[in-house]
Amino acid sequence: MDIIIPKQNCPLCDRVVEFVGIDFGRKKKFNCPHCSVYKISIASEEAITKLSKEQKEIISKAATQCRPQTMLLIWTDQGTKQIKYDCVPEKD
Repeated sequence: MDIIIPKQNCPLCDRVVEFVGIDFGRKKKFNCPHCSVYKISIASEEAITKLSKEQKEIISKAATQCRPQTMLLIWTDQGTKQIKYDCVPEKD
């Protein structure tokens, strides 16, 4: 039986990439050859579509600069509704 890995456009660079749902569907883990591996909350994925190309490039660059065994986590601050991101230990 073949395993089907879902694909969609990367929210940061718009390239077609693979992703997996994690955290009971509240986040996605993307594996983008351009942006690196990162996790994003579903709410943030929607909010990122409203950012400028330059803002998305800044977040993409931050993902590529995480140290080994870490990855970028992108989330929306509940108080300010702003998109936040930081390198966190790599675990599913």
